[in-house]
Amino acid sequence: MMRHMRLAVLLAATGLFTAQLAAATAEAASAPDVERVSAKTGVSSSSEKTARARCPRGEYAIGGGALIQGGTSGQPPDARAQVVLTRLQPVARRQHGRLESFFEASAHEDGNGFHGSWRLSVYAVCADPLPGLTYVSSASPAGSPPSQTEMVACPNGKVAVGGGGRIDGGRGQVALTEAGIQDAFTFANAYEDENGFQDRWKVTAYGVCADQPPGYVVEVVGQPQGDSASGKTADVTCSDVNQRVYGVGLGNGGQQNQVVLTGIVPSPAQSGATGVATEDESGTPAAWDMDVFLVCVD
Repeated sequence: MMRHMRLAVLLAATGLFTAQLAAATAEAASAPDVERVSAKTGVSSSSEKTARARCPRGEYAIGGGALIQGGTSGQPPDARAQVVLTRLQPVARRQHGRLESFFEASAHEDGNGFHGSWRLSVYAVCADPLPGLTYVSSASPAGSPPSQTEMVACPNGKVAVGGGGRIDGGRGQVALTEAGIQDAFTFANAYEDENGFQDRWKVTAYGVCADQPPGYVVEVVGQPQGDSASGKTADVTCSDVNQRVYGVGLGNGGQQNQVVLTGIVPSPAQSGATGVATEDESGTPAAWDMDVFLVCVD
């Protein structure tokens, strides 16, 4: 009798261990959960605005985006951007001995200014520390060329899970035209407007890198809207509808110095992103489209 009881206890313990192992295996096969937080500025006609979406304590901003609201003249299909994005930056730092992590965005009225009222909304994708998490950046030399592109690579063995870009200088006459993500690097493009910009400016690319999460893939979802309608909005998801989105990015396809980014918004359900691009104040008759970058994970 005692032997049968010991056997029953042993089998029960074995079953419990197997269940725990299966749960641990399933957990290891899924990337850590993320959440989206947001912040926004007031509505006014300030020439420049900056906002930070702060992650909860202990979590890191691994991606994010921003949206300019009200910074255009006219209505689609003839909208013209008069406010441009100049910063999309993931930040993690120690402040007074405590972790502080957020996604920061900035926007600036163009060279002619804008008399209307507008606001800037910013979004952070936050997560517990990912295995191998690290932040990297690289800045171009300061100068006054018509355009600059900067790229930053992840350390060996790590992949890019998020990114961003920033313009220093430019005063609204230089705009981000692409903030993209590839498997092991990120990049940022910026262009002066058609009038040029005489002063010096530079562009910085930011990358958030980590050990490769389960199911990791970077998808570049093109929106071949072959016309000159402005502005354009693209709502995209991962090819596998069961995957979740970490970092996001956006670029315009063609007409780089006449089409600017006005929004890239990760969805609150982590299922995709919305990209928004708009022709600048002078517009263009040429056709153009958008590319949305998604970091998809299981």
